Amino acid sequence: MSDGDSLAVHFCTLTDAQASEHIYMGNLKRALEARGVRAVEDWREADVVHLFEVNFFTRDALLGGNVATLLGILRSDTPVVVSTDDLYFIDRPDLTARPELYGLNRRTQRWLFERADRVIAISESVESALPVDHTEVVRHGVREEYFAETESAQTESMETEATDGDPVVFHASLASKRKNPEAVLELAERLDARVVLAGSGWDERVPDRLRDENVEVRGYVPEDELVEWYHRADVFYFPTRHEGFGLPVLEAMAAGCAVVTTDAYAVPEVAGDAAVLADPDEVDAHVEEIRRLLGDDDARRELSRAAVERAREFSWGDAAAGTERVYRDAAETFTTSRSRR
Repeated sequence: MSDGDSLAVHFCTLTDAQASEHIYMGNLKRALEARGVRAVEDWREADVVHLFEVNFFTRDALLGGNVATLLGILRSDTPVVVSTDDLYFIDRPDLTARPELYGLNRRTQRWLFERADRVIAISESVESALPVDHTEVVRHGVREEYFAETESAQTESMETEATDGDPVVFHASLASKRKNPEAVLELAERLDARVVLAGSGWDERVPDRLRDENVEVRGYVPEDELVEWYHRADVFYFPTRHEGFGLPVLEAMAAGCAVVTTDAYAVPEVAGDAAVLADPDEVDAHVEEIRRLLGDDDARRELSRAAVERAREFSWGDAAAGTERVYRDAAETFTTSRSRR
């Protein structure tokens, strides 16, 4: 296959439709198609199969028969590329949804990496934890829809919020253990501001007394509404305990929202100096920094400008270019060796 040939790629994940892998996969597919890469439904028609964060032991994977298909792919003569956020290499079973399956998941994921022709790590932190050396770092991008249009628009938005009522602190995530929901609820208890929560799982966690006071639970929101909240909020709060990348942090920064997050794992790689970083367990510091930003328009604007500038360093176009290079390298290597690891 020459560099000028069009690539046909089959994209595959075993996770449910609301998982972050689908967001990653969808954005990357669009950017790759703009480069002439063709997505194909039948993996047998593909030059390369791209797997996204495969977990063999989800209900959907086991009941849907997709595991059998995946095993067929891995035994075939089609090159395989795997993207991973390294969840099962964090040595923190307590942060996983099913701690009792941690060991099994870790072993099967390691086996998958060894069988793959190339592994894409979405951050340097992920790459450093991988047990194989046929890896390459390709960072996520952020869609243009998230970016604040102009500096004046950001300023106008802040002034509008100031006259519309209480300041807004926004949080978006699945309310899983590794997202540190306890910190989110503690902050809401202590903060004299409106706290808006987007994402699945919060209905079961937020007590009625907080809903009656200052917490609004939005549940799963579509992307256009998510963009609106990033632009509308005064501060985005993301007290995560583990992130292979931290796409919500990047999206909020692109929207010009001041971000208070943690120094966990890959988050500093994304945020740089354009967000407030703190230890995930230091909720006192989280509260203090958010109060400071809510009370200081100039500090918030300065952080907003830095955030947008930093977010411009990440694009799905760059991610697609890097991913296509990995595809071609995998295809060339596989054609030369004609053997699976």
